[in-house]
Amino acid sequence: MPFRDLIGQRHARLLLQGALRSARISHAYVFVGPAGTGRLTTARAFAQALLCAEGGDDACDRCAACRKVRAGAHPDLRVISAGRTESGAERRAVGIDQIRELKREAAYGPYEGRRKVFIVEDAEAMRAEAANSLLKLVEEPPPGIVIILISESTEALLPTLVSRSQPVRFGFIPASEVVRVLRQQAGVPEDRAAFLAALSGGRVGRALAAAAAGEDPFERRAEVLRTLEVALRGDIIRLLDAAESVARQRDGIERWLDVALLWVRDVLAWQEAGDAAALANADARPEVVAWARRANPAALRTAAMAIETAKVDLRRNLNARLVLETLFATMASSVPASRS
Repeated sequence: MPFRDLIGQRHARLLLQGALRSARISHAYVFVGPAGTGRLTTARAFAQALLCAEGGDDACDRCAACRKVRAGAHPDLRVISAGRTESGAERRAVGIDQIRELKREAAYGPYEGRRKVFIVEDAEAMRAEAANSLLKLVEEPPPGIVIILISESTEALLPTLVSRSQPVRFGFIPASEVVRVLRQQAGVPEDRAAFLAALSGGRVGRALAAAAAGEDPFERRAEVLRTLEVALRGDIIRLLDAAESVARQRDGIERWLDVALLWVRDVLAWQEAGDAAALANADARPEVVAWARRANPAALRTAAMAIETAKVDLRRNLNARLVLETLFATMASSVPASRS
């Protein structure tokens, strides 16, 4: 994919295309930012421009080199990810053996292009021995190589590795841009795209994955709303059952909280402004309006704050079941949001 087809990340594109125009290419870059914001896609676009036969500040997307990059078959481009070991076991991070292989390949000149490009995914998860081995290559790089490290932050990387690399920062993409991509690339209706964009938190990759899941995100939202109703009614037995049910989702707990928070905020926003354009759950406007008519604003504000607290507690690795029980108990102790 050439730079012109990338979504958002104007700062990163300007920096990299400026380097291409001036021919001042660093031997090492670190692409820093949240997952799903286009770091790997941008790294591939940069690699394609570096290997393109026509040169310039963007890939032509027509030459043999561009076609090979697009197909993942260019001999001068390697993407190193955790993958699996030779025995078939799944790796948690790029291993020392993979870095040693990278160094062996880097020692030889490019096969077809002017450079060899190595992209290392999840660089922050590398163990110390792999990171130190990679540092030696970055400190004394052979001519004609470019190493791109992809990381969520620089905190977990070796400081010396960061100091010897050119940082390129990535941020969240505006919801309006994510909506546009969902409509154009995935054919998602605008009202549904608004929900998926809000749920993605500015991560286009996550939004497109949700779109590919079809009805699943919307069915999950319906489950979240049923649980919210239980929590806000204050039935202690059903409340504990609900906490256990959500806790069993493990990797899906934070996503559950995100959906719940979007809903509560929408109901509050409707109570205060009645603005349909402001709704993340635009496709469920009738339900938002119904909740807004019967909900107590104080209870909703308490719920919103409790959900935010629960998200923080989960990131601190507190027991998920206890976090959820505390959340639901806090919601239940406030003025009920609905009466049956």
